[in-house]
Amino acid sequence: MLINKIQLPKIIDNLAKFDGRKKRYVPYPSILKDSDTVRTREIQLLTDLQTEWESLKKIHPGSIGFTKSFDKHYQQALWPDERIFLFLPSSSDYFDLSWLSWSQALSQFQGELYKQLKPLSQEGFDEFQPIIENKIAKAYESSRTLKHVWQVVVKFVDYQNEHYMLAEHYYPKIIAPQPTKINPLITNPAWIKNGKALVKVIRAVEHNWEQTTDYSQEEIIGWLIFSGIVYGGINEVQMLQGWLTSLLAKEYQPFIKERIMVSPRFVQKRFGNEREEGSDKLYNTKQIIVDVVSQCWLMRYHKNSSQAETTHIIAKLSEDKIKQYLTGALSDVIKPLGIKPLPFSRFLYYASYYWEDLGGANIDHASVGVLRGMHNTAGLSTQDFDRFLNQKYQYKGEPYDLEHILTLSISKNSIMQKETPSNSTKKIEVRKSDLIMNLTKDFKMDEKRKKTKLSQTPYTLIERVQKRYEQYDDLSEKILLDWVLSLLDRKESKSLSNESILKYIRTIGYEWLYFTTAQPLDIWSEEEFEELYEDILEYKAVVRNNTDIGYSANLFKSMHNFAKEKYNLPSVNFQQSKNGRRVRAELVSPQAYHAIITQTLGSVDILEREMFALLFILVYRTGMRKKELLGLKYNDIEGLKTAVPSVIIRPNSYRPTKTQSSIRRVPLFALLKPDELSFFMNFVQSNIGGTSNKFIFTLSSDHRPIDDHVPLQLLKRVLKDISVDDNVAKHTFHGFRHTAVSNLSLALVGHSDFVEALTDYDESDVLRIKEGLLGEHIKGQDRWYALSGIMGHLSPERSFEYYNHFATLMATYALSVSNIKLPKQTLLNLTKSTKISERKINDNADIDDNGMINMPSIRKLLFKKIIEGKRKSPKFTIESCDKQFLLSTNTPANNELFGRYGLNRVQLLLQTYDKEIPLNKAAQLANISIHDAKVLIERASEVANITTKRGKPRFVKLSNSNTPVLSPLNIQYQSDLRLLSLLLSNAYRLREKSETDWTWFIEICRERLSNSRAYLPFGKGDEKELQRFIGIAEKLLPLKRWLVSSNEALLMKTMSSTDCQDIKQQSNESKNALHIGIASRDPRDQTNKWQYSPLLRFFVHMMLIVDEKLSIAN
Repeated sequence: MLINKIQLPKIIDNLAKFDGRKKRYVPYPSILKDSDTVRTREIQLLTDLQTEWESLKKIHPGSIGFTKSFDKHYQQALWPDERIFLFLPSSSDYFDLSWLSWSQALSQFQGELYKQLKPLSQEGFDEFQPIIENKIAKAYESSRTLKHVWQVVVKFVDYQNEHYMLAEHYYPKIIAPQPTKINPLITNPAWIKNGKALVKVIRAVEHNWEQTTDYSQEEIIGWLIFSGIVYGGINEVQMLQGWLTSLLAKEYQPFIKERIMVSPRFVQKRFGNEREEGSDKLYNTKQIIVDVVSQCWLMRYHKNSSQAETTHIIAKLSEDKIKQYLTGALSDVIKPLGIKPLPFSRFLYYASYYWEDLGGANIDHASVGVLRGMHNTAGLSTQDFDRFLNQKYQYKGEPYDLEHILTLSISKNSIMQKETPSNSTKKIEVRKSDLIMNLTKDFKMDEKRKKTKLSQTPYTLIERVQKRYEQYDDLSEKILLDWVLSLLDRKESKSLSNESILKYIRTIGYEWLYFTTAQPLDIWSEEEFEELYEDILEYKAVVRNNTDIGYSANLFKSMHNFAKEKYNLPSVNFQQSKNGRRVRAELVSPQAYHAIITQTLGSVDILEREMFALLFILVYRTGMRKKELLGLKYNDIEGLKTAVPSVIIRPNSYRPTKTQSSIRRVPLFALLKPDELSFFMNFVQSNIGGTSNKFIFTLSSDHRPIDDHVPLQLLKRVLKDISVDDNVAKHTFHGFRHTAVSNLSLALVGHSDFVEALTDYDESDVLRIKEGLLGEHIKGQDRWYALSGIMGHLSPERSFEYYNHFATLMATYALSVSNIKLPKQTLLNLTKSTKISERKINDNADIDDNGMINMPSIRKLLFKKIIEGKRKSPKFTIESCDKQFLLSTNTPANNELFGRYGLNRVQLLLQTYDKEIPLNKAAQLANISIHDAKVLIERASEVANITTKRGKPRFVKLSNSNTPVLSPLNIQYQSDLRLLSLLLSNAYRLREKSETDWTWFIEICRERLSNSRAYLPFGKGDEKELQRFIGIAEKLLPLKRWLVSSNEALLMKTMSSTDCQDIKQQSNESKNALHIGIASRDPRDQTNKWQYSPLLRFFVHMMLIVDEKLSIAN
């Protein structure tokens, strides 16, 4: 009997061998020679892993009881069955293994096999992980390499589980260590040391100011820079240069509460809100409040400067020049005192050590980061900010042709339109497309084909990609494939290798398909594509930890420009590029918002006006994305019964959500103002009908959401009409999202004066928003995270960089409130030879017993002297925007049953009670008090007993047991539900202003309403009653929404007056009386013939139940 060498499976079989001298596994040179870089790295790592694994197994052996069956390894001990064994005598001094007895041989083999089969213990595995982590951390650096390396580690561990262990996951998956996210707000070890050194410099400077009266112009500029850094918080050098330029050029303007503001436009590296045409130079504009100390030096400078001198200084300004001015001013002060000067960069970096601790400076850490240049943020351009503050709007009483707005005006190539139909109506099923995987196979197969000589000619790479083109029919997939084919065309891309093209595909292909599959790209606007690329690049940066966003942005730009030519997509200004990121800065003012709502409610068709107004209300207050809004369903609304509604953003058949942060709850009860919340509640309760599984933003004649282009089309028309002159405001629909983020940041963090001036929020609105978003602790440190969560952003940085355009203005305003104190003599020295005399200082300044002036107390004095010709500080929103309720819903007070509950809740109570559920449970389900529920059920029973002259129920139908039910007859058509909202609003108003007319109208409907169709008959002698009915009906709905039918002669006689011309009329010679009711188109009739809407019966029925003042006598 012979024993073979034991050969247990290893992941490195045929790849490496054990080197006894080196005591480790080493790869075969021939294998490495034929392998590419990635494969070589993988083989070398696997040999290292196998070496460490076997080394640890000797130190930490585990129990063999956890391993799989090892019967097959015994077969290695025996020769095949036909082998004949011959035992021969031999001398005793010679021993051979084959002479052992059968049992002895197996026993020895079993011992060796057990030794090798023993697994690595859990203790050993715990030791294995840090060893591998350290090796990988030292050997590999790039994120892409690290990702591959950790995949190899997972592959190795999975191999051990699969081949040796009974449990599928005996050795747990090793999770790659995530890079530590650096908190930019953490202070460095030298913070206190350098901060104290800075304070020593500031104290020396303030003492010098008190002793010195005469300064050169260069020294004044130096001290102006010093003041901006130390008291104004301008701690980023590029912003500082822009700030100084604006002050020297007198480009300042009055702001609220006697503040002076500048809007410097300056060059900024890699970030801005404007890119210079024809170059990659980026500009940024920010709004900044000028601190009071800087204002003093500003007055001193302009007192002795000429225009020519200032122009020359501005032309020569640079970072080095600013450093020179500051160093020159400081050196004469600190050198004699032996104080070591801080380098300019360190002076900027540590300045916040001083101003963060100024008395009254209530400024949060994120705003500190903004002023120090740690967070990128952009303000509005000077022109846009002026328009935001001051532009006037009008109302233009002109009805809109809805068909014109609904018609897509985006020009399209007819051929492309035929090839790529819109996918907006097909059901979306988000999936990970296998297209990228298939393309990768095609490229690799092409490489193998080049290395191997085949007898038959295979498909070329271009032919393979063209075949993929036939497999995939979504527009986003077509665009990607066409772009790849264009890159493969060597005539246009001679310098591109297949490897480079595959790298392009892998870089942007997955995210492109993930975010665009089943989207109607062929009808998207420029702003929608810009938002798309913003979302994708943020996803790559935050979720995928992609550091080189500019590279991806340039690839997207290349693909989009190609698609623009082939598929006629709109041009897009890419915000990201290799040289930086341009953001779109846009805000909708409160004045513009109010004008938009007013114009929409006045000009859009009555059936659709409230729906469109609600769309603008929600996007302005909540900042939801357009796709999120249009995809809202009634069953996405929570808290309707308790009047504290929230909407849940989640995926549905119309709207996929691309990241986990997109799925969120938006608290409407906190974000909407009271009148807007009532408007929302009334609209929802009137339109929800019998089923909640339907979209909110649909036309009254449709069940699908309105098309993507419609909101922007309507917005453009409204903006044109509300503009007073030819200077039409240019807003995108996405601009409302920017506005919501900026306004909510003010509400959560901003000063109350600031909030009041730039928004239409009052103190109660701000408190409601804070409590709704933050909960009980409204001054916690999680405010920015709460805001980014509401917006569906992956990080607060996204909100700052792209959407918060008040960040710098808000931070400098908060700093302007600080109580800076300087000696009176210092102020006299600073303002020497200016228009501010000692007498004026004594009259205006707050001076304590020690002669120290509270500098904010002279703000009004400085304001009048610097802003020439302006005696009063502007108020902006307070002056320009009417604070009265914008949406008059006329909901009655809750001390009456009428209007206390929405009709859908009353209807739910009745429907539940009809199912023979006990009243207390029905009331609980509808969230109605048991007392009110009893009253409602009692009145509903009385209404159900109202009968016609023939004894049939007038308002309800009979149940199977031939007894009347309490629930009203359901409204079937969406167009009728839309009218109900307006009908209820006008009913509240009529009841309040003329209770007599209201009571008469309901009573005559109670007495005459037909039980078959919802109309009221009026005979030939009822002309006066008919005229009174029409007069009241007009107050409830426009006359064009009413229908009268009768014989021709009676119609001519009764309806010929000009007051009744708007009423729709139908001739029917079989009728001898006038029948009047609410008009509705019959959708079953192809000619859209008019019919009587059941809305009138439903309305009267519900009013009789909920209005306790109405009599229900039969």
